[in-house]
Amino acid sequence: MRRPGKSLRRRDKQARVIVDVEAWDGKEWEAHVLRLLQDQYGHENVQKVPAKHKGDCGLDYFCLNRRVVYQCYAVDEPVGVAERATKQKSKITTDISKFCDVSKGAAEMFAGYQIKRWILAVPLNDSKDVVQHALKKTADVIAKKLAYVDEGFQILVHDKEDFDDASWDRRVQLRNRIRPEIVGPTSEDVAELADGNRNLTENLRRKLEPRFEHLGELDEAIDDALRVFMESQIVVSQLRNMAPEAFEQVTRLVAERLRRLRLGSKGGSGGDRLEAEIDALKASILTSVPNLDHGTAETIAFGSVSDWLMRCPLKLD
Repeated sequence: MRRPGKSLRRRDKQARVIVDVEAWDGKEWEAHVLRLLQDQYGHENVQKVPAKHKGDCGLDYFCLNRRVVYQCYAVDEPVGVAERATKQKSKITTDISKFCDVSKGAAEMFAGYQIKRWILAVPLNDSKDVVQHALKKTADVIAKKLAYVDEGFQILVHDKEDFDDASWDRRVQLRNRIRPEIVGPTSEDVAELADGNRNLTENLRRKLEPRFEHLGELDEAIDDALRVFMESQIVVSQLRNMAPEAFEQVTRLVAERLRRLRLGSKGGSGGDRLEAEIDALKASILTSVPNLDHGTAETIAFGSVSDWLMRCPLKLD
């Protein structure tokens, strides 16, 4: 399966040039547009219209205070300009027909309102034929004199260039998450680590002991710390192969944090020092590598603090 959002290269036979085409899976494109609309109008002003129950009514999202509705569509790339235009025009025809069919739900949904814009959101709009088709369909809709359609109603086609550049770039970055697979160590692996590093394990026990009243809870905490330390090592190793730049950023942040701890810097006040250190490292990792999966950042931070507990003079009070 082609990765959604991947830039494909194809030769346009008519223009005889190489052009870049960004390919999107339909569901991924819908989710991406939703985030862009939330950035544009505010989260509280954008409503999704689920199609699972009783079908859709020719739209995916609407912003009622602006009287605008959106339908999302991503052609299965790569295709030529003419074929893309044909498919986009067909999408407009099909879905605007649903929007105008009073039995499909739009009339009931927007009773008392008048929609001003129906916008087809596509990754790429590169044919004036689609725009001309949208204008023709606009005239057809206005002629129906529907109660929920404004007399100045328009059908528009928006693509990447119609959204805010900063919002687009940020949403693409966050969407393409770096998510290494966490392979959990077995109980035997954890026991082997503990037995082979007695000094480190005892150091870990000494530092965690003040946090627990019962021996059983302490043993479980030590086991958890060793386990997540091993998971963190696995994740960081995978990160090295998946995203070398992210790996370098993460290892640099971990090293810097450890250096500050060794110099005796304080890790927060009025709260749990250990939890504060984990949260602080996780936050700094995600700030530096925002498209890193949050669970992966948590594992790395937790595992790194576990390593510090075993190896460096970290005080928890």
